[in-house]
Amino acid sequence: MDTGEVVARGRAGRPNYPTEFKRRLAVEASELEISVAKLALRYGLNANMVFKWRRQYRAGKFGMQSIGCQAPEAPQFLPVVTSAPPSKAKSAKVASKEPGYIEILRGDSRIRVCGDVTASALHLVLDCLAARE
Repeated sequence: MDTGEVVARGRAGRPNYPTEFKRRLAVEASELEISVAKLALRYGLNANMVFKWRRQYRAGKFGMQSIGCQAPEAPQFLPVVTSAPPSKAKSAKVASKEPGYIEILRGDSRIRVCGDVTASALHLVLDCLAARE
């Protein structure tokens, strides 16, 4: 893959790569078995730049997808299963002895977040799960 025409150099002498080139590398970097570091090395780029392009691609900042690129997957929602609440007499005792938890089942994995879970902590866990895909 050719890096394409480097349009111009910025004020610090940094090259400006064409959007189509960034998009192609971001798509390739998004594939499961691709090492971003090896991909960057192959094109003489910094791996952090390729990671940045991949984040931008996933956020939709490269405009319309080219024909060879696949659109990012839509978020998947998982079913929530709840159990019947314990009786009122028992619930006061349970609440004081056992902390709450959130359990996330994904494929063969089970993630349990115990204790008082804040919205920001849950957001962090979900972001980490999304980043691993």
